[in-house]
Amino acid sequence: MTHIFDPADREKLDNPERREEMPPQETLVKAGIKPGDIILDVGCGMGYFSVPASQMVGPKGMVYAVDISGVMLADLRSKTAATGIFNIHTVQAAHGKLNIPEADFTLVIISDVLHEVEDKKAFLAAVAAAIKTDTKLSVIEWRKMETPKGPPLKERISEDEMQVLLKKAGFSEPRMTELSASHVLYTCKKV
Repeated sequence: MTHIFDPADREKLDNPERREEMPPQETLVKAGIKPGDIILDVGCGMGYFSVPASQMVGPKGMVYAVDISGVMLADLRSKTAATGIFNIHTVQAAHGKLNIPEADFTLVIISDVLHEVEDKKAFLAAVAAAIKTDTKLSVIEWRKMETPKGPPLKERISEDEMQVLLKKAGFSEPRMTELSASHVLYTCKKV
């Protein structure tokens, strides 16, 4: 069965420790963000990457923030309304369906989500079907090793597993970048 992050634990998604370990702006630069990008943030939570991405893409860019949790999307909408951010569009996914809006995405971000998905092949195929050739994909995941926090080891995805999953879904061979002691960034493009 698919694990769904409990919104009651949402303080884990944005706290000083996570910001030190994985600074959102620096991570987005490593993910390949540019001014004017049209971003798809799958599993956006409360906007850890969506909010800084909206500022980094500027007024000509847009961020589509997709999450299964209405609670976290409501938090994101409150945050953007309070700060005057108008280039984030929130979309609630349904169980088993991503509900990806139609747009000319230039960068897709999937952070700490893929390990929670039961059918990873179908999930990545749905992402691939929603984007055009040469669209960048950046996947952030937990390293497949024991760490003081994070998901159980059996749920984590090894580098070899990630390579196979992404290639089979129609993406180029991913480049791996170390983000922290516990996280890795995979970047590739739809082929």
